[in-house]
Amino acid sequence: MIFLNRFPIHRSLACQFIFNSLQDLRFRIHCLFYFLPLGLIQLNAQNLIPNPGFEQCDLCDGRGFKELGIGSGANNPIDWNAATYGSPDFYSIAPHTGKKHGGFFVGFAKHEYLTNHFTNPLKAGAVYQFSFWTRPSTQNANYAIDEMGVFIQTGPAEYKQAEPLKQIKPTYESPDQDYLKGPDYKLLSFNYTACGGEDHFIVGRFRALTKGDTSFIGTKPPSNPGGEAIYYFVDDFEMIEITPPQMVDLLPKEILLCPGEIKKIRIPSPYDQGIIKWSTGENQAEIQVPETSSLTVEIQLQDNCKTILRDTVLIRTEPEINIKILGPDKVCIGDTIEIEAVCNGNCFDFSWSNGFNTRNIMIRDTGVYIVKAKTTCKELSASFHVDALKKEINTFIKFPNVLAANGEEINRKFKPSILKHEVNRVLEMKMMIYNRWGQKLFETSDLNGAWFPAEGVPMDTYIYLAEFKYQDCDRIRSSKLSGSISLIR
Repeated sequence: MIFLNRFPIHRSLACQFIFNSLQDLRFRIHCLFYFLPLGLIQLNAQNLIPNPGFEQCDLCDGRGFKELGIGSGANNPIDWNAATYGSPDFYSIAPHTGKKHGGFFVGFAKHEYLTNHFTNPLKAGAVYQFSFWTRPSTQNANYAIDEMGVFIQTGPAEYKQAEPLKQIKPTYESPDQDYLKGPDYKLLSFNYTACGGEDHFIVGRFRALTKGDTSFIGTKPPSNPGGEAIYYFVDDFEMIEITPPQMVDLLPKEILLCPGEIKKIRIPSPYDQGIIKWSTGENQAEIQVPETSSLTVEIQLQDNCKTILRDTVLIRTEPEINIKILGPDKVCIGDTIEIEAVCNGNCFDFSWSNGFNTRNIMIRDTGVYIVKAKTTCKELSASFHVDALKKEINTFIKFPNVLAANGEEINRKFKPSILKHEVNRVLEMKMMIYNRWGQKLFETSDLNGAWFPAEGVPMDTYIYLAEFKYQDCDRIRSSKLSGSISLIR
């Protein structure tokens, strides 16, 4: 098949690629220059008909002739053979291309049919183009006929009869009263949408000849027209796939039903003209979506194949979805905390009362925070109250309770231990050390000040009193810490 400017033209129409003379060669060159500018040429479609030009004939005689019968061909394995008791032929008289061609009688006195198989069964829904060339016999042809036909079927063609195959409605017939007169071969072509599995075809005239079915093309009318045996040549058969099977989506893959929602679903055109059967028992083209987990439809099309299509849609209902806010409910002024909106299902499009639109936000201020979000079916909201946190001094300042005067340096001095990230919170400190009789032994207002007991200070229990000013979460506070410390040597 050649595609020129996107229009299909049979390769034999474009140019013949077998040349027997210099004149043919000049014609070839002319054709190539004429057609090449028109577009890309595609010659890669696979012909599904074996031995399409009758060129292989292992059993032909020296004249290139072989008579065929039912299940009896010219090659092994069999390609062309007879579909009825008539005996079509291989010939080498007037091929369209190559050296051989086929032929058969189409009436009045005899009716014959050629049959062959496809190399692969046809695919359901695929569109194929079937074509062949035909002309009247070159030997004493008196009449031309119309309505040359092709029948595509599943299984071998074996009809044990000699009369016309009138019981068959052909897949294709050439037009009524469009007589195939010759003397040149004429191309017959048609498109066929496969039901699936077809693997054989028959070619011939399926109707008995009656008035108006013939046209006289001879030189002298015969004395007994009804006794004439009209013979036709055929050649260069081709069956190619031009459109692959198309996937049909009758229904969407999934439907979401919100609580209390009513939805309808409809079969798309033209499939709504078929015989419809839903899994709910209904048969209309449009129905209400049921509250089930799935819905199936079966449609029988009113085509030649009586094609049955099936499809299923999953029906999903949204569960009850809630939203809440997680995180600390107290903040120390100046600090930053993180709060997060959490759903027990799929939610999206978050919107906070402070202008943010992410699932998590960082906050520094007290107050009420409101978040809104959406599900497929509804809008959710939640609120969260954040209070000020009171910072107790004993949560970030600790004192040791043992002092080893002769130990390591860190154990020989007495001072408060302040959490590293809270050091800047302490503004002032006054620390005093007393013995058990109330005598003050040490005092400092230095934030880094420490008591190093002198050599004469005996092992005993001592009292410390520390006064602090520090930054609480919302104000400056004063606080005292006191306790005892044991001095050991």
